[in-house]
Amino acid sequence: MDGLVVQDTVSKGVEDRFIEFYNIYYSQEISSMLLAYPQKRSVYVDIKNLEKFDSELANELINNPDAVLPSANSALLKLAPAPETLEKGVHARFYGLGGPTMPLIQDVGSDHIGKLLTLDSLIVKKSEIIPMVQVGVYKCALCGNVTKIEVERDNVPDVCPQCKRRALRQVNEESKFVNLQRIAVQDPLEKLRGTMPTWQLEVWLEDDMVNRQQPGDRIGVTGVLRIRPRRNAHGKQEKSQFAMFVDAISIMATQKEFSELEISQEEEKEIKELAKDPHIFEKISKSIAPSIYGYEEIKKAMALQLFGGTPNKKLIDQSLVRSDIHILLIGDPGSAKTRLLQSTTALVPKGIYVSGKSTTSAGLTAAAERDEFSEGGWTLRAGALVLGSGGEVSIDEFDKISDDDKSALLEAMESQTISIAKAGIVARFNAKTSILAAANPKYGRFDPNVLPAEQFDIPPTLLSRFDLIFPIRDIIDETLDRNIAHHILVQHSAAGAQIAEVEGYEQVEAPPIAAEMLRKYVAYAKRSVNPRLSPEAMDRIQKFYLELRKLGMRSGTTPMTPRQIEGLVRLAEASAKSRLAETVELRDTEMAIGLVNYMLQTLAVEKGGAVNIDILTTGFSRDKVDKLNLILGIIKKLEADEKEARYERVLEEAEKAGVDKNTSKRYIDDLSRTGDIYTPKPGFLKIVRREAE
Repeated sequence: MDGLVVQDTVSKGVEDRFIEFYNIYYSQEISSMLLAYPQKRSVYVDIKNLEKFDSELANELINNPDAVLPSANSALLKLAPAPETLEKGVHARFYGLGGPTMPLIQDVGSDHIGKLLTLDSLIVKKSEIIPMVQVGVYKCALCGNVTKIEVERDNVPDVCPQCKRRALRQVNEESKFVNLQRIAVQDPLEKLRGTMPTWQLEVWLEDDMVNRQQPGDRIGVTGVLRIRPRRNAHGKQEKSQFAMFVDAISIMATQKEFSELEISQEEEKEIKELAKDPHIFEKISKSIAPSIYGYEEIKKAMALQLFGGTPNKKLIDQSLVRSDIHILLIGDPGSAKTRLLQSTTALVPKGIYVSGKSTTSAGLTAAAERDEFSEGGWTLRAGALVLGSGGEVSIDEFDKISDDDKSALLEAMESQTISIAKAGIVARFNAKTSILAAANPKYGRFDPNVLPAEQFDIPPTLLSRFDLIFPIRDIIDETLDRNIAHHILVQHSAAGAQIAEVEGYEQVEAPPIAAEMLRKYVAYAKRSVNPRLSPEAMDRIQKFYLELRKLGMRSGTTPMTPRQIEGLVRLAEASAKSRLAETVELRDTEMAIGLVNYMLQTLAVEKGGAVNIDILTTGFSRDKVDKLNLILGIIKKLEADEKEARYERVLEEAEKAGVDKNTSKRYIDDLSRTGDIYTPKPGFLKIVRREAE
């Protein structure tokens, strides 16, 4: 009995200290909460303020939270004018415990059980809301005794305190429930520097913390690490093994991204000195994938992709303009495409590498599914593009992704969101990431004489979402081959000599900027620089666009669309960022125009030399469109004149018009696949009549 009195006295003293603390530091926040109650019933308290007020009390909160938190909440309740009216209670949500000693999620273990800790976390999945009994009213089915008990988690009573028999039944109508939601978190990718997190940790959210965040969000979780019995494969509880979970006290959105890397004053000074170099962009591009020889244009584009355009730009209709740059590499196998992707992933703090052959739409985008995490309920799970939001996702073997999965990418690439609608669940995730993808030709090697859309299993609608598309061809050239072989062999020789500790070997030329400094240079630019277009830059882009459109008017092609203007702006802004410049100048637009011209001249040129962006965006050249229309016209005429269009007659008429039989057969197959014609009986063709006709 004496022990209980002492404990109550200690609790009373702690409660009084919290009342004094709240009055000094949080009186305004408490007043705002009480005015907005019950919609608002929490006050967020910075532990650093508590340390200033009473370091011993703060230390006790960290090491013995279960003894201190009830007093912190009761003190908050007593500051209300009429505490008895606050039926849902109030919460003191402490946050801000961290700093250099903050553990990684994968390092959390038995030493942290029962302690307060803050974790820098990335939400991977989220369950639906589960009602949990907080104060239970129980009636004995045998003796009729009614008992009211504050229920601890997983510890629902079943023995009647009066007759001592297992006959208690919960009276739901009189019991008090609270919302519970489970989330799974992992270490943010940028904290692990390219290595993948080894495991995930479950977090339990209660009351007004539920449904505040989505999978893919970066948060700071403050809570008490607890354990509960682990269940084996048969559902039985293990006696000596336990599963860990964090009983959350607060969650705070942080969303740290590439631009949030820590940069010291000395490093900032060095970054500004580097930016003064007139050849800074060339040095940056040469520092990307230095182990790979050549590919100057591709490395320049990859450098621009790291910086990205000016973010958070809103048009007059309040629509956001994408600032991230998407790049596709298409070409011959063995040409180091995978190495280019992996080197960029290692350079970007929040970089993810996936292979198209081994991924699904759920793994790449997001999904709603039933699983054990939500005990049979629905779970929202984030995929690579959501987890990589704020960074870069490299997708190898892009052409091997299934057609359904490719269609899921359309929204993510343009609007940078991913929408889920399944079983009545409608959700939207952020996917603000740049994509670097690589694809191989269907038939082995890239053929410059065949349309790109015919060589790759990538829908033209998806191809059009890429700002830049680069062909990579393995061209036999003696001088180039000698340089590539020497570059590779010197690197392997140097690497082997280092392992064997041999001296006197040929040194490999170091990149102009070390990887760590380049990472921080890009982070500083993304954080501090938001370039805007100068009048000269706008005039140059407009002139380039108009010139190409005039050429298209003469040749009957579409060399460029308004979508490419936005791509040019993104590239020019990224070029200005690479110089830490606040204004996009002519040299930046020339850089962007040069890369776009390179793409158009290598992938979007008709047989006669005219540039036609439709080759990429629709998969059809002007010549092909004309021949398709010719064949459709022949079928229509035969149907009108001869009442039917025989297959052989169509080929004969097309050959008279200058289309050889093999080409006609191929285009007839194309028209059949698109549903424009069909075969009513063997050897005959018929136009599909649309309702509008």
